[in-house]
Amino acid sequence: MLHRFRLPLFSRGFFSILFVLFALAAILLRTASLSAATIVNDTWQDGTDSDPASPIYSEYGVDSDSDTDLESAWFQGGVGTLNPVGLGGPERADITGTGSSSASWTSYFTPEGTPVTLANAGDFLKVTWVFKPSGVNASNTSQNLRFAIVDSPSATRVTATNGTPGSGAFTGYAMFTNMGQTLGNSSPFRLMKRNTSSSSDVLSTSGNWAAVGTTGATSGNHGYDNNTAYTLEWTVTRNALAGLDHDVKMTGGTLDGDGTAEVIFTDTAPGSLGGFTFDTFAIRPSGELSTASIFDTSLFRVETNTVPEPAAIALLGLGGVVIAMLRRRAR
Repeated sequence: MLHRFRLPLFSRGFFSILFVLFALAAILLRTASLSAATIVNDTWQDGTDSDPASPIYSEYGVDSDSDTDLESAWFQGGVGTLNPVGLGGPERADITGTGSSSASWTSYFTPEGTPVTLANAGDFLKVTWVFKPSGVNASNTSQNLRFAIVDSPSATRVTATNGTPGSGAFTGYAMFTNMGQTLGNSSPFRLMKRNTSSSSDVLSTSGNWAAVGTTGATSGNHGYDNNTAYTLEWTVTRNALAGLDHDVKMTGGTLDGDGTAEVIFTDTAPGSLGGFTFDTFAIRPSGELSTASIFDTSLFRVETNTVPEPAAIALLGLGGVVIAMLRRRAR
């Protein structure tokens, strides 16, 4: 004779199944988080750089306008212009004829309130910037090509098409780099960490930053060439000791003699003004005479593994379905 098996709602078997389901969900959630999710991948296919507009700023992994790009809006401040040259880009920053005057180019790669937060060991953020300069100066002794990944206080975010971020208590990291056809600064590729909690600008005041690690290139080596593509890849990973591992690499041409300038550094105390939270990529060329006249950007990409993938969410949903079925059987 066949007997119908009934699993009481609060039996040992029920809790065993529930434990397994949630264990699987936790494993899959963590596995999903170890796979990179692309939240920005912009090549300016639609020929615009101003969308999504404030207060959205970033498509954050969803191609909402179906142009094949994952966009983040760009904002130009200071001298010159910043616009795509047409459909498919590139995004052209032109400071021709501006001498030693500075420009700022800013993009918020997440909406305000949803920054990338590196909360767990293995969480990472990777920023890729591909650009081609022209009008590169012969040589200089400055660190006037600066770029940063920071967390921007909401009040500092630019809301108009043109504008420089306001002063605020930024946290994060920057690269102060020398740009010339021959590298002329003693630290031509230097990682910096925010060192002030006071309200101040992002990149124009060098005193807001302290050098960390060692320089990633050598003075006197070959620098940047005109009309040559260079790729910045900046990866920040939280390690098991609650530190941040930085790998900042610029490749292209014969930069630094072998085509690569690179800094690898572990910040063992990132909570001191570096932080684990990021939402902004900022660039500041401090003058055409010590950088270049034109920067043509063909790709801006931001990847992270802190965004759960659909499979993990689906498993959690499946767990809910199974629980509901068990409740129904227990009646």
